[in-house]
Amino acid sequence: MQVLNADAIVVKLNSGDYKTIHLSSIRPPRLEGENTQDKNKKLRPLYDIPYMFEAREFLRKKLIGKKVNVTVDYIRPASPATETVPAFSERTCATVTIGGINIAEALVSKGLATVIRYRQDDDQRSSHYDELLAAEARAIKNGKGLHSKKEVPIHRVADISGDTQKAKQFLPFLQRAGRSEAVVEYVFSGSRLKLYLPKETCLITFLLAGIECPRGARNLPGLVQEGEPFSEEATIFTKELVLQREEQDQHHLNVQIFSFLPFHPGLSFTVMWRA
Repeated sequence: MQVLNADAIVVKLNSGDYKTIHLSSIRPPRLEGENTQDKNKKLRPLYDIPYMFEAREFLRKKLIGKKVNVTVDYIRPASPATETVPAFSERTCATVTIGGINIAEALVSKGLATVIRYRQDDDQRSSHYDELLAAEARAIKNGKGLHSKKEVPIHRVADISGDTQKAKQFLPFLQRAGRSEAVVEYVFSGSRLKLYLPKETCLITFLLAGIECPRGARNLPGLVQEGEPFSEEATIFTKELVLQREEQDQHHLNVQIFSFLPFHPGLSFTVMWRA
């Protein structure tokens, strides 16, 4: 249902429940060293960590909307934070396959993830650990992804979702473009989404034109405001319909820009969902 990052996904079980799964024995791309990130700039892991976007896109295009097989390898217990390591909640680590392809192995073979090394007495590892090591060896030999000597890919993505001035400047350009293809990056509610426009390389917040959905629960200073009836159902419905869907899939997301909503620093869209 959703790709969280380069080694974690949310799947819908046969029971209808949702579960977060971490791919066994692999480590996603990460920043190396303390001085690689501007201290005054807010880190956006998906775009600022080299090869994180490529890894996420590989998983998104392979998995979203597809049926996968999940084999749980081990449960990683929760661990408290230390001076150098952040706290981790309990993780379910599994081997995920689709059409006979081990997704973790495919990621590693493209140089979009690395294999975790274990102590000899630690048997909590992938059931296909040897295959992962072989895939990493091939990626290193062929200079793939993280092991490449070439310059790392840079993703300059403008986030205008919370900036009224930038959104106003961008609006005429998007209107002239007519309908644009987009990827839904986040679902705030049944009718409020965040879009990534690949051609324009920007993120925008938009509302579905002509409808209202129940408001969800909100965290306010000192209290939690309860959501309206059916708000959760509306959000889940929209997530299952459009979240991170591949635009070249049998379902196709088109957005047409009409105008600003004066009460919100976003854009108003009509969304066409074509089967």
